[in-house]
Amino acid sequence: MLGRLPALVVAVPLLDILLLIAIGKKIGYPEIIFIVIGVGIIGIIIAVKEGFIVLREVKDEFYKGNLPTSELMDGLLVLIGASMFIMPGLISDIIGLLCLIPKSKSYMKKTAYKYFRYLLNYHLYRDRLRR
Repeated sequence: MLGRLPALVVAVPLLDILLLIAIGKKIGYPEIIFIVIGVGIIGIIIAVKEGFIVLREVKDEFYKGNLPTSELMDGLLVLIGASMFIMPGLISDIIGLLCLIPKSKSYMKKTAYKYFRYLLNYHLYRDRLRR
């Protein structure tokens, strides 16, 4: 997974720029600039709201004496979603919005839990074979 990260860091902004140019040719460059700025502002507002909600939920879980694992995963997704709005482009904005919408956020959490469980089981099994 980490081996693919540099390719994603290069590919997503490149695809964003190409998509912005293509859409700009169709509907006009001022319009696409307003769309990107508008979606970015809306996304940042949602990210701040979701961030405060997650912070409150983490604090509540700590006060109850529980470990806030689900809430920390929500916080990670909000952080990823908010960071996507820093990059200009439609693809990164869509990824950012998907990280902030509760329905898609719950799907991403389930997928991440399955992936982390797979990684943990793989490494535990591999370490047992080495002994």
